[in-house]
Order: sequence, then C-alpha cells, then structure tokens
Amino acid sequence: QAATIPDDDFEQVHLFSNQLDRAEAQRLVILLPHLFRALKLKRNYNATDHMRGQAQAIIEQFPIGVILVNADGYIISANQFAQDTISESKIIFLKNNVLCIETEKQNQQLKHLIYEAVNTPLNEAGDKVSSIKIDEPKGNGSVSLLITPDPYPGNHYDKQADICAAIFIAPNSIKQKIATSAIQSLFGLSPAEARLAALLTTGMSLNDAAEESHISKNTAKVQLKSIFSKVGVSRQAELIKRILTSPAVFNPADKIPGSTHVTSRIKVQSHINKEGDCILKCGRRLTYAEYGDPNGLPVIHLHGVLGCRYERLPDDSLTKKLGVKLIVPDRPGYGLSESNPDQSYLAFADDLLEFVDYLGFQKISLMGLSVGAIYGSAFAYKSPQCVNNIAMVSATPPFRSFSDLAETPPSMKLLITFSKYLPTAAKKIVEIAINNACKNPEKFLDNIPVSASDQVIFSHALLKDHFKTCLLAGSQECYYGFVQDILLSAETWTFPFEDIKVNMDFWHGTDDTHSPISRIQPVIDAAQKKHFYKIEGGGHFLIYNYWKEILEKLVN
Repeated sequence: QAATIPDDDFEQVHLFSNQLDRAEAQRLVILLPHLFRALKLKRNYNATDHMRGQAQAIIEQFPIGVILVNADGYIISANQFAQDTISESKIIFLKNNVLCIETEKQNQQLKHLIYEAVNTPLNEAGDKVSSIKIDEPKGNGSVSLLITPDPYPGNHYDKQADICAAIFIAPNSIKQKIATSAIQSLFGLSPAEARLAALLTTGMSLNDAAEESHISKNTAKVQLKSIFSKVGVSRQAELIKRILTSPAVFNPADKIPGSTHVTSRIKVQSHINKEGDCILKCGRRLTYAEYGDPNGLPVIHLHGVLGCRYERLPDDSLTKKLGVKLIVPDRPGYGLSESNPDQSYLAFADDLLEFVDYLGFQKISLMGLSVGAIYGSAFAYKSPQCVNNIAMVSATPPFRSFSDLAETPPSMKLLITFSKYLPTAAKKIVEIAINNACKNPEKFLDNIPVSASDQVIFSHALLKDHFKTCLLAGSQECYYGFVQDILLSAETWTFPFEDIKVNMDFWHGTDDTHSPISRIQPVIDAAQKKHFYKIEGGGHFLIYNYWKEILEKLVN
C-alpha cells in the first residue's frame, strides 16, 4: 500500500519527478532507503564475487587440470583442461560425477589419498602432498594425479561447508607446456636441474628422467637434492606441486591441442562481406551485415541485448568454411535500425518476414542469442513456412512469475520487478544504465555477473574488444531497443510457444547466470520438435565456445 507523503518529500524524487505519476513516486520513496542499503551490500558482494571470478578465470588458463573434490571424490569444480583430460583418458573417468581410476588398486589408493587430504589439519596442509602416476593402455602416455588438501578450506570459516581436496591432473603432454627457462629463473636452478625438474613434473620416475636426460642415476640424485634445497621442499610430490602451480606452466597464449575452447582456436580473421539497409513497408529502416560464404546456406542470427549487427564469433573464415551465409540485422532500436514504438516479439516477426523477402530467400535457418532467441521463436511460430530450423542459444524467456527470478542476478530481479510495478521508473533506470555502460564499456563488462567459463571468454582480449564494439555500435547512439527488451521481459508470452512446429536446437549452459537452466527447462519441455544440448559448466556466452558446433547442426 502506498504511503501518503508530503509535497516536499514528493518533490525530492527529483530524478524522475517529471515522468512519474504520484502513485509511482510514492512507491519509489518507500523503496529508496531499502534500495540504497541493498546497493551497499551488493557492492561488497560484487567485490568478493569479482575476485573469485578472476581467480577462476586464471585457473582456466592453466595448461593443467585443477579439480576440487569432497571427501567422497565427488567433483565440486573442475577447469576445462581437467574435463578434457578426463574425457580423453582411457583409464580415469567419472562415475556419478565421482573421479575414478580403471584399476581397482589405484582407485582405492586415490580414495585413500583423498580421505587423508580432506582430514589433514589446517596447520599441516602445506606439507601433505601425494601423487599417483597412471599409465594409459597401449603405451599412450601417462597421467599424474597430485592430491593435496584444500589450501583455503571453507569449513574453517563455515562449519557447514564441505571439506575438500585439490587434485592437479598432469598428462604426459604437460612437458610441452613447462618452460624450463621459467623454472630456472623462478627457482634459481641450473639448466640441467631445470630440465630434470620439468621431466619429474610430468610424472616420470627419477630413473626414467635420468635416462631421458642422458645422465646417470647418481647424477640425477645429486641434482634432485640440489633442486629440493633451492625450491624449499623435501619430497618429489611437493616439488611437482610447486612447479605445477607456478608461472612456469601459466601461459595464456598457449594453445591446448584438441581443445574446442574459444581461447585456443579463435583466429583474427574478421571480414564483413557487406552492410546494407532494408526499408520496411512502414518506412522504418532495418540495417544488417553479412558474413561467411556469399553463396552459402542462409542463416539469420538475432543478437542479444548487448549486441548489434556485428555480433558473431569474429572468425569469419570459420563461418565461410562451414558454407554459411550469415546475416545479422540490427533489431529495431539497436544500431542503425529505427525503433518500433509498438515493439513486441510478434511485431518483430512481421519485420523479419519482410526482411527475408527483401533478401530473396524462400527459407532460412535462424539462430538467436539470449532474448534474440525469443524473437526468433516468434518468427518460427508466425511464419513456419520460411524456417528450416532454429538454434535457441542461452535463450532468455519472459518472466512468468516471481519464481522465475529465483536464480537470476539481483540487478535483473530489480529491473523486472520495477518493470512490472514501476514501469516509468524502470524505463529511466534502464536508460541510465545503458548510457553509463556505453560511457565506460570496460567497467561495465568487468562488472557483468558471469560464470567461470564466461570469465574466460571475457578475459580473451580479442573477444573483449568484440563485446565493446557490439555494445557501442548497438546502443551508444540508439538505446531504445535495449530499453524495450528489458521491459518486454517483464511481460507474459504473447504467442503459444508450444504450437511452434519448427525443429528447435536448444543450447544452454548449466552455469548460465543470466538465464538459469531451471527457467528454460519448461520452455524446452513445451517445444514439439527439439534437441537439447546441455553444456555442463557452460555460461550465458557459450555461443563463442560452440559457434562451430551450433552452425554445423543448423546446416547439416
């Protein structure tokens, strides 16, 4: 119930005083003290969360596997390298998300070492390091596991937290990643000592390392003793841990063989075939850009709220190689496309039908990111005869009820709630937010709440520049599309999604912070013809990691 407020206080709501009616202003005055308090708490939380995200992004850059497990061996977190190593191994695997070894003896040893690690007192954690070397079958190399107590145990500060152990996974190929010159410089080793230390880090025995180095076993023992003294350790397992967690193996420029991760395969091969305008029957302009194979299969991509006609993986040679003619329009109110005062999902479907006709296509494939996927589904509903199939990537459906807000970021909860009950205020808040974002895109991108996998994408210099370009080209001069998208998110569906008869590919990450998988699951369940590609650990921006796979599914 709105409280009665004096005229003086009413006038103090100066930010929106010319736009709000009295009822909205009264509600806002009641909310403001609580919002300021929440903002202060959120800033403190953001600082902590940002540091955590940065740490996780750094771990993702390590060319070694890093896993956190509980006392039962259940994986709590694992970086991409660890996931890739496990999936490619013939002898280590996951069973119900528990790390296992094929041979029973070594599997029991692993369980025992994990148990010892999680039960090590905090003051002894630094000295408790154990290792297992596992030989792959048929001479396909080996994998070394280094088991150590959690160096920052949560249960020391929260009695309810899981007790954990950290496991470092180093496949035999790790020796290609260890810079002996860095080991030499970091620990003050001689060149011969650095070479021996690098070999031992791959899981080699001292005898094998001596043979590889063409030195005698006694010479290797003398060198190892010197290495221990200089590094400040007393056991080989401790030495391996020190090296694996040192800058000697940390090199963001490294390319990880076999990885599908965007940071290991993206190339600076950006090429726009052409840009153009389509004048709609109502007189509005729809601007677009074309990429890839000019004679390829037509795919229209619909961008998200931070995008524009430039949104795509900026490796256009890959798109061309896949035989795709990619067309990305500025949606109304973004970039150079004129806004539609009566914008809705179905209104855009009418615009898109005109656009497809203008391009001369009988049928197209569609791809949409975030809210762009919802606009694409509206077109698939209204004009199914024009659509071969559609990729719904990190789809962000409208919010149906407050339960949909449960796992969304606080900023989104606030905007959606305002959009429902204080629409005029919400419009002004969104306008201010996008204006500030365009004034300082670097700060804006750094503060977006994203998952660990998204942090890695955002840490890629080329992609970060790409995000800035899309944000500024899309919303710096015209931000009406961004505002409309946020306000539309608070409204109910305007078409029966379950009636769509087009084949739909859903690509969604389990760690999507902007559109939690629990929100999209009912939408997937309602779709008639669908394939669901559930990406474990994937975030909202997984499209940049799975661009090739998404397009391949569309065109094949």
